[in-house]
Amino acid sequence: MKVKCSRGPLYEAVQLASSVVPQRSTIPAIMNVRLEAKKGSKEPVLELACTDLEYGMRFAVPATEVREEGTVVLPAGRILGILREATDAEIAVDSDGHLAHIRTSDASFKVVGIDPADFPNVPAFDEQAAVQIDTTDLSEMIRKTQFAVSSEVVRYALTGQLLEVKGKDLRMVASDGKRLAFIRSRSSGKHEGQKDIRVIVPTKTMNLLDRLLAGDEEIVSLNVEETQIKIKSKRAMIFSRLIDGNFPDYEAVIPSERDLKVTLAREPFFAAVRKVALMTTDKTRAIRLDFSKNRLVLFTRTQDVGEARVELPIDYKGEEFEVVFNPDYIIDYLKVVTEEKVELQLKDKTSASIFKAGKDYVYVLMPLTVTL
Repeated sequence: MKVKCSRGPLYEAVQLASSVVPQRSTIPAIMNVRLEAKKGSKEPVLELACTDLEYGMRFAVPATEVREEGTVVLPAGRILGILREATDAEIAVDSDGHLAHIRTSDASFKVVGIDPADFPNVPAFDEQAAVQIDTTDLSEMIRKTQFAVSSEVVRYALTGQLLEVKGKDLRMVASDGKRLAFIRSRSSGKHEGQKDIRVIVPTKTMNLLDRLLAGDEEIVSLNVEETQIKIKSKRAMIFSRLIDGNFPDYEAVIPSERDLKVTLAREPFFAAVRKVALMTTDKTRAIRLDFSKNRLVLFTRTQDVGEARVELPIDYKGEEFEVVFNPDYIIDYLKVVTEEKVELQLKDKTSASIFKAGKDYVYVLMPLTVTL
């Protein structure tokens, strides 16, 4: 193999690969990244592949020159370190068997790799069975639900994000049992006759996907098999195992619209919640929202710490009302909201409340039963 390519795109690709490759493993092969130089029909590329056997990716880096096609499998951490320290705009990689020679203008490295035959197979992508999805919508949906994913392994089905494709509807849901984030888009490119999709995707996979979608891609293709999901863009393909479990019936969890509705300006409300949360502790994460005519008071009191009170003017004409929330759960939500206003819908201080920002983004939050 003899190939030259720009350092920047190659470094970016190896960085992504390093987030997949385990630092330690009883299987040495998966601590490596496969580099394959191809002359290509349109343009030369250096394709990277990596996997931890549960998920992985292929990533195509444009090459400035491929003099000789070939494949070499090298330690991911070693390659990342070389590229990090390199200052040249272009990197040359030659290989002879398991040995790679990496050259810059002022340095050269000989790196010992492994037999490409020992590297795990990377699955193929079935274009004919794929569903097309708008990249911008998908990226937004990942960020607006991921914060609600459960970290408790005992609730295994909740440790990922539910992805559904129903006709033109694309839906994503996450919940940890105390809150639920739901978002919907009409950007599915599912063809008539294709089956609906309902799968639970690991958060790690969604994180990698979101990083890949930061480029200039407009459309990605989605392919689902019995135990695996594959997502393909122009420059990359991610594959991942699916989470095996039954995700709760989220439509039954989302309550109907509440009679008590309050519209809040996002920025002032966000700032007020953060201020009041300063006087809570890890053991007592609770703030009270007191609603009265044209006024919202946020309050907390913590023993041996102190108390905080912030007042906000609001457009509210209803009866006096109070409810207690974990401030972290409100902050997580407001961080990802882009609208200037959010609507809070309430029933009583013990029933699930609803935050809405736009017509297709719903956040369900259970209040706390503590007294402040």
